[in-house]
Amino acid sequence: MPFHKQYADGSPRPLFRGWLHGVCTLIFLPLVYMNWDDIPAPAAPALIAISCLFVFSSLVHLVPWKSSALEQAITRVDKSCSLAICVASFMAPQLLESEACKPDFSFSLLTVGIPVGLSFFGVLFGLGPIAFASCGVAFASVIWFYGLHVADTEFFYCLLGCTLLYALGFYLYASQVGGHHPFWGYHEWMHLIDTIGLLVNTRAVFVLSSYTDEICSAGSTVAESVVHSGLLNDLSWLSIQ
Repeated sequence: MPFHKQYADGSPRPLFRGWLHGVCTLIFLPLVYMNWDDIPAPAAPALIAISCLFVFSSLVHLVPWKSSALEQAITRVDKSCSLAICVASFMAPQLLESEACKPDFSFSLLTVGIPVGLSFFGVLFGLGPIAFASCGVAFASVIWFYGLHVADTEFFYCLLGCTLLYALGFYLYASQVGGHHPFWGYHEWMHLIDTIGLLVNTRAVFVLSSYTDEICSAGSTVAESVVHSGLLNDLSWLSIQ
């Protein structure tokens, strides 16, 4: 079944397109299912969204659909899953038990709502790549927030890694570097880079889920000293209330 050479609309399909996400589906979903009771609440929505992305991406590329309309519909669901990952990851702090670690809810809506809302609009009208761009924008904006307010360099570098990996994946998707190949082309490289980004994303939400009042309070103190030093006055509005 995963050896068909073209999609329903007649466009060529490289031999190995979708195989990576197919393998990830077979590994990731059972792991999530078997460990569901131990998964913390802040991480659960992101893991569900990542699982859905692997599933729908596999359906798009590995199933030889006969209807181009059905194939296009599944493709748009696939692209929407990347937005769901973005929303789930950045609304995750709202599910923390620690009040000191929760950003203002309006900040979360501003940071995530606007870029993701624009992306959903783009997906509905077939402008898929904007989804990846907006995820990068959201990651980049929240990096500074948590980098300043959480005394934990691992989380900061996880977010930085997500931004760089997703941005690189978007660049490969948009620029089509390397062109089309019958076996492995730019799209397959994009899948590989984004899959690594998803693994880093998974690590980030688990790290976030372990935060306590003590960790976030220490981070807030660090942030205030940086802002008051005059080095980052333009970011002072990010202070947790």
